[in-house]
Amino acid sequence: MDSVNASWQAVFDGLILLRDAWPAKGWSYDRRLKCVVSSIPMTDLAAAESAIALALPRSWSAESLAGASASAKATAEICGGLRAAQKLLWNGDELGAFGLWWPWADGVTVSLRIGIHDVDLPKERYPRLRDIFGIPQAPAPV
Repeated sequence: MDSVNASWQAVFDGLILLRDAWPAKGWSYDRRLKCVVSSIPMTDLAAAESAIALALPRSWSAESLAGASASAKATAEICGGLRAAQKLLWNGDELGAFGLWWPWADGVTVSLRIGIHDVDLPKERYPRLRDIFGIPQAPAPV
């Protein structure tokens, strides 16, 4: 278990680096996909790509997804697949983080969603993801 926790810590450390380098500071939460999300203007593309490289070094498009790992393909499918110009960003095959790079139809804006895949302890890992990006946890039911 210690090696699994160390692996998750490395994933979260990478996401902290990405967060700190990301050109926008505002993040929200996509409950449907269990992802944090931020949108930026395409003029910030170079800074965004540099930040992404810190935590999600691999990527696939709709055309190249067939060459991805089974876990990456399953994650893409769960998220609705990839359309033209969209990318699945990836870190780790056994466990890790993923990103969804989704350019908007306006040609001016792009969203990055970041989630975690192959989660062993969801009640610990998802709150940690939200904490890193400053997303408050939902209040406990009364």
